[in-house]
Amino acid sequence: MTNNKKELLGLRIKEFRENRRYTQDRLAEMVGIDPKHLSRIENGRNYPSLETLEKILDNLDVSYEEIFNFKLIVSKGDLIRKINNRLEALDETKLKLVYNIVNEL
Repeated sequence: MTNNKKELLGLRIKEFRENRRYTQDRLAEMVGIDPKHLSRIENGRNYPSLETLEKILDNLDVSYEEIFNFKLIVSKGDLIRKINNRLEALDETKLKLVYNIVNEL
């Protein structure tokens, strides 16, 4: 897990963008910035200006409190380990149910 605030902010923006099923190109167009600039923000190489951040938040329908809540960030590897730990505790019937649900995603 990173402690770099630029990287954490970028991860949160990316997380909310993906949850809204927006591509980088689409969000960049909505915000009025170059997609490469949005990519640099999401990758933690650049901070957005306050004006750009406000536009990003408005278009993602996210508050400042939500975007800066870095405690919620969990790496993909951590998520997989946590899911696997839970799956190992399930009986066969519940495991089949989880498989069917995941398969539909």
